[in-house]
Amino acid sequence: MAQDLIDAIRSDHEEIKSLMEQVGTATTNREEAFSRLVIKLATHETAEEEVVHPLARKAPDGDRLVEARLEDESEGKTELAELEKMGVDDPSFSASFQKLRSAVLAHAEHEEREEHPRIRESVDADRLEKAATLFRKAEQIGPTHAHAHSPQSATGNVLVGTFVAVADRVRDALRSDS
Repeated sequence: MAQDLIDAIRSDHEEIKSLMEQVGTATTNREEAFSRLVIKLATHETAEEEVVHPLARKAPDGDRLVEARLEDESEGKTELAELEKMGVDDPSFSASFQKLRSAVLAHAEHEEREEHPRIRESVDADRLEKAATLFRKAEQIGPTHAHAHSPQSATGNVLVGTFVAVADRVRDALRSDS
């Protein structure tokens, strides 16, 4: 059976929870674990903004739900960007990371409890399967770092996000070569 959009998102949520656990418990390679988490969160949120939110807005009370999730995401991007600047060796990292972890888990729970059921009710199965493919493609080409002032709309991500994603991926490649 093909995976639909909601299944893809929930699979990502499980991966994000696992990565957060790795960062929270790492005694070695914490920086590597955190880097994987940053990439996953950045690409996941961009894909949600490009694919999920436009579908959710069409559901009953969709605009209100999406606006609340965008507010969460904006705060999360800011916190994640601050953690990246701070670095895993900073004495404040663990406390700040726990704050981010709590916020991300609450955000995912709100999506799963409020947004996803409404999307399932208002979008047919075939379209949900096609949206899963688009979601995964958006993750493959999205920015790999949190950008606190980046667009949060599908159009904004397509126009600006592409350039940001290329810059992120070049930066990642240069860092991995050093």
